[in-house]
Amino acid sequence: MSKRKGPFFLQSERVALRAVGQNCWGSNDFGCLTRWLNDPVATHFLFYGQTPKNQEQVRAMIMAQVEAPHNVVLMVCDLKATSDRPIGFAGLYDIHLTARKAEFRIFIGEALYRGKGIGTEVTELLTFYGFDRLNLHRIWLGVTSENKGGVRAYEKAGYTLEGVLRDDIYRNSRYYDSVRMAILRPEYYEKLFEAHKQRFAPEPPAKK
Repeated sequence: MSKRKGPFFLQSERVALRAVGQNCWGSNDFGCLTRWLNDPVATHFLFYGQTPKNQEQVRAMIMAQVEAPHNVVLMVCDLKATSDRPIGFAGLYDIHLTARKAEFRIFIGEALYRGKGIGTEVTELLTFYGFDRLNLHRIWLGVTSENKGGVRAYEKAGYTLEGVLRDDIYRNSRYYDSVRMAILRPEYYEKLFEAHKQRFAPEPPAKK
């Protein structure tokens, strides 16, 4: 895959992941994050959106996640847009160095990018990163049971259902079950690693 040059930490076919906090697309990241996290549609199935937050509150909340020593949190950008438009954020959280495990989280804030396979692509990219670069053994995630599109996206990315937590989340005047899914290193390398390596591995330095 031909790579575009830019302030990108990871790239796939359609998205690039970079550090949080840059000015981009006519706004700073925290302006975008504030708009997304106050959007009742975007946060419909999430813990985010419980209370309104201004930009300084959002900055403090997100930077606490970014600066936590065992998190890797990145902005998701549209690689096709000329200004690398930020469309969400994602990361690996609570990386446990002994158990070699982490939790995957993703939030696609821009409505036009939902339901188009972007979530699957970001999941695949960060899963590759977690196993290939961080030497993890297990990556797990949680998703609200009613979020059928999210469950399908994670299944496409190779994650397996492990269990259900009943009445685990309260939103929209009701309780939702939480679905727990995960992928282990041996099954990842057996089924997906070679294909993902072709798509996501950085290009080696040019020989002189």
